Amino acid sequence: MYLTGQVRAYADTGIGKQLMAAALTTLGQADYAQAVLWVLEDNERARRFYEAAGWRPDGAAVVDTTGGAALNKLSYGHRLG
Repeated sequence: MYLTGQVRAYADTGIGKQLMAAALTTLGQADYAQAVLWVLEDNERARRFYEAAGWRPDGAAVVDTTGGAALNKLSYGHRLG
């Protein structure tokens, strides 16, 4: 997967893990029981990142045609609290 220059500068620095942990903590403190996100099926790097952080595919999938291209997206869930 191609990363832009700005994104590449922060790849593998741990900042994404810190941001993810902070977001999950904040959602848990707000009494949410579960978080859900959508990720491109072909984005293996992002899927590995989310799975390492405890996210799991929940079986939902969609084809997003916004912008004219068909993009397969998978839903991931994460239990909070």
